[in-house]
Amino acid sequence: MYKILFPGMLIFLLVSGAGCKKSTAGDVPDTCQPNISFINTIKPMLATHCNTPGCHDDINNVSLANYQELHDGALQIKSSIISGRMPKNQMLPVADKNAIVCWIDSGAKNN
Repeated sequence: MYKILFPGMLIFLLVSGAGCKKSTAGDVPDTCQPNISFINTIKPMLATHCNTPGCHDDINNVSLANYQELHDGALQIKSSIISGRMPKNQMLPVADKNAIVCWIDSGAKNN
């Protein structure tokens, strides 16, 4: 019985694993545009969802309106957005989440 079952299992495992793609830490969403604009896209999103009274407003937390502070904290921001910790008390639209993650994964350029 083991002789019949083992070759069948081996073939199944080889065929089922053939379509797998290894994910890497640098993967960006499929909809990523590597040259996404900080000024025209990211900054307005953050102004709408993050730079609000009681959140990132220079009084309570670091303002996310400042490019250098955003750039320096990019990995922490990405982690907070992906985990859902940010933005606080609201849901970030998926398109906005993907755009911010894409911008960070593409080097968080000041463009």
